[in-house]
Amino acid sequence: MVKVAGRLLPVVGVAMLVAALVLGVGAVKKLSRSDQPPARRAAGLSAAESPVGVTDLDLGPTDAHERSVCAAPGYDEVLYAERQLRFGGTSGVLVLRNAAGDLRLCDRFGTGGPSEVPLPTPTKDDPVVFVSNGRAAWTCDGTTLRRFEQSTWLAVSPQVATVRERFWVDGVPGTWFQTAAQNGYAHLQTWLQGPEPGSRFAQQFQVLDAAGAVVPQTALPTGREPLSGCTGHGSAEIG
Repeated sequence: MVKVAGRLLPVVGVAMLVAALVLGVGAVKKLSRSDQPPARRAAGLSAAESPVGVTDLDLGPTDAHERSVCAAPGYDEVLYAERQLRFGGTSGVLVLRNAAGDLRLCDRFGTGGPSEVPLPTPTKDDPVVFVSNGRAAWTCDGTTLRRFEQSTWLAVSPQVATVRERFWVDGVPGTWFQTAAQNGYAHLQTWLQGPEPGSRFAQQFQVLDAAGAVVPQTALPTGREPLSGCTGHGSAEIG
């Protein structure tokens, strides 16, 4: 959990802070989508189609091995279990609960728990809330960012059917990474792949209902939220 001046920062706000501080501030080379990531290839999207394409991250239920990796004594109730695309492959994504109501979250970055206790509850007025701080990982070559990955855990109200995110490179939108809400939870595994010297990039979210209409919410930025350059590589909690 990240605090600034004793105040807990919103997850996405901290994601932007981490991107600005860890991925660099100032005139540096930025990330690109010059190479097609695995999800775009799996979805059958060409480079020309990618600005308006949608990549479904969800591949179906997890298998026994993926569930066993997440398992822990007492966490017997499965609230969410989906195999999702991620950078370079797939991974099981699960939410498990024990008899005391504690949650165990598993994704590409490993296992963890909620960032707040008690958990915030989504409502009609606030249909999207953060379950955990989430994580980001990046790989750099000097001042060129080769890869940026992000994991976002959300709890959503019944009116939310779909959550999606896309990256913008030099003002051009990339494919939407899309996931379906399940049992009140949604999880996004998203990435950018480079390099492309001198580019500018940003991220954007959409929350949709079952009819495809936008659900008003304030947790996720719906405009283009700028991301900056690169000064190193590693992994960090982003909220």
